[in-house]
Amino acid sequence: MKKFDSNLFMIFLLIIAAFYFVIGIILNISLNETVFLMGFVLIFLIIVVIHGLKTLGLREFLVFFIIAYSITLLYEYTEGLGFGTLANCIPYYSNLLGPKFLDKIPYIIPLVWSLALYCSFTMTNIIFNRLKTYHRFEEKVSGKWFLKIIGMGLITGLIMASCDLINDPVMVKIGAWNWSYSGSYYGIPLWNYETWVEIPALVFLLFSYYLFKIKKRQIYIGGEKQSNYTLFVVILYITLLVIYGVYAVFEDVT
Repeated sequence: MKKFDSNLFMIFLLIIAAFYFVIGIILNISLNETVFLMGFVLIFLIIVVIHGLKTLGLREFLVFFIIAYSITLLYEYTEGLGFGTLANCIPYYSNLLGPKFLDKIPYIIPLVWSLALYCSFTMTNIIFNRLKTYHRFEEKVSGKWFLKIIGMGLITGLIMASCDLINDPVMVKIGAWNWSYSGSYYGIPLWNYETWVEIPALVFLLFSYYLFKIKKRQIYIGGEKQSNYTLFVVILYITLLVIYGVYAVFEDVT
């Protein structure tokens, strides 16, 4: 039996996503069609799961997903834990995104957050680990290690925020959510982007500490040689930017 090639399968799924996207444009299907939108999320969910299982393994990927999903859901539901961005500027979600947790936060919101967080987490690891050619684990948490992880967490947040610069205006335009306070960026408060840095930084810190404790790095697969497999998320990220960019034009976001 031929061995399952996860690389080819993920490429195949991206091609499916591209066809799905093109057909949606040709048929003039907007992202405000719930089933159509969920189709995109499902395709990218499968891709991220396959990639995560290969780079992290089942246990570590589940830990990452639980941390990312739980923190995002808690942060959204408590409106920024009672302070900061969401406490002053609350997004109200419509029924477009499906069932809601306690009739407030659509379950799909922390799911999409988690998928984007995984891609951003991986891209940050690529950026920083490519600067080194050796595989070494630190023996203890030091001030230097902590500052490095904080810095990497902030980079992860900036990657996330850069995607939301296109994503949020499109989703507001199609009615997925709206803001209690109209901001200067396509009606979106600039405070919103603070959250897009805070949550990724916290998730990155917690999960990086977990990997530190079990002495594992995502960038290495099966030994000390750095794996090019992780680079696939860059393609996935660019694909998302292209999709949202085209729909920004399609939905006439102005």
